[in-house]
Parts: sequence; C-alpha cells; structure tokens
Amino acid sequence: MTNLLLADGSDEFRAALSQALVDHFHVCCCKTGKEALEQALLSPPDIMVLDLMLPELDGLSLLEALHMANIFPVVLATTRLLSDYIVEQAIQLRVGYLMVKPCDVTATVQRVLDLRDAGLPRVEENPRVLISKALLDLGISAKLKGFSYLQEAVLLMAQNPDISITKELYPVVGNICHSRSALVERSIRSAVDGAWRNRNDAVWLHYFRADASGLIPRPSNTLFISRLAGSLRDKTR
Repeated sequence: MTNLLLADGSDEFRAALSQALVDHFHVCCCKTGKEALEQALLSPPDIMVLDLMLPELDGLSLLEALHMANIFPVVLATTRLLSDYIVEQAIQLRVGYLMVKPCDVTATVQRVLDLRDAGLPRVEENPRVLISKALLDLGISAKLKGFSYLQEAVLLMAQNPDISITKELYPVVGNICHSRSALVERSIRSAVDGAWRNRNDAVWLHYFRADASGLIPRPSNTLFISRLAGSLRDKTR
C-alpha cells in the first residue's frame, strides 16, 4: 500500500483527513515539522499532505531538507497564507498541488487520489496561483514591482477583456496597489522587457507566436497581459 505522510498542526483536520484516507493509503500522522522530518527520513513517504505553516519547522524548510536527502515525495501542500513568495517556493520545490485553507476534507482526499493516480504536478485552479505560476515560468521575478502589477492586470483583463489598458486598467491597478498609473505602466514594461530578453523560447511559445524568422517579437504590455488573461480564462472555464 502507498505510504502517505500527513503533517498538519490542526488535530481536527488531521484526524478527519486521516480517517478519510486510511482505506487508500498507509497513513502516518505528524503535528510538527520536526516530527514530520524525522519520520520522513526514517521511512520516506510516497505522498505527503503538508501544511506549509507547521510549528517547529515550516513546510518549505521541511521539503528543502528532504530534497537534500534525495527524498522526493509527491506533495499536496496546504496554506492559510498565499503570497507570491510561497507560490514561487512551492513551484521550485516541486509541490504537486497547492490548496488554500480552510480545505474541504472530501476535496482534499480527491486531490490526493488524483496525484496518486496521475503522478503529475498540479496546481489548484485558483486564478491568482495560476497567474503567479505563468509569470514565474515566463521569467518574471516575484521580487519585481511589475510582478504584482501584472497579477492584478491579468486578473482584471480576464474578467473584462474589453477594458482599456491605458485609460482604465493601469489606473485601477494603481489604486489596488497604492501606486500611480505611470509607475504601473513603466514597471510592467520593464518586467516584460527583462523577461523577454532572457526568455526561454520553449516556454514563451506557449503564449506568443514566433515571426517568419523563428524569433518571438517583444510583446507590448497590452499583448502580454491579454495573452495571459486569455490563457487564464481557458484554464478556469
């Protein structure tokens, strides 16, 4: 039977999820990151359900330690705090599925079974998570101001494809991010330009077409945002 390590600080969630999974897996439960690390090193799990906010040792640090020990379980991670940093680190640490707490037990069980059956990385179809992953894949660092501005811009355009980028989109993003419209435009342009100059063509071709010479032209802000917005709409239908 497949070994599953369930690491979560909530006694109630841990007990409910363990009971729901016990017919499908050999389940081992831990309530702290330190305990989970010790257990995983002793008996490497095939699958982990991991709270990223564990006491004593957080989930991201736990995964880093496991990878250093050449232990790479399929991971479903849960978190109450969803930030650009957490998304970026989760992707880099090969988290298979990221769910935002509070998590429904039935839905969590189904995601775990999906991961077991498919063995493929998945990311919860949360629009902000999907946008973050796309931006990171395209080479835009989460540390840039343009990253946050692009998140909001893509979300807005996905909801309203006809929005005017100059007259409406930049001012609204500026209001959301407590910035000025001109700074939003410049920061997005700089982020897109830097990512395009250092692009991975194999990734960029998923969003942008090459010209007759086989090169991908530098997209305008409008084209960049609209292509990602269209991709987001397709993924969340």
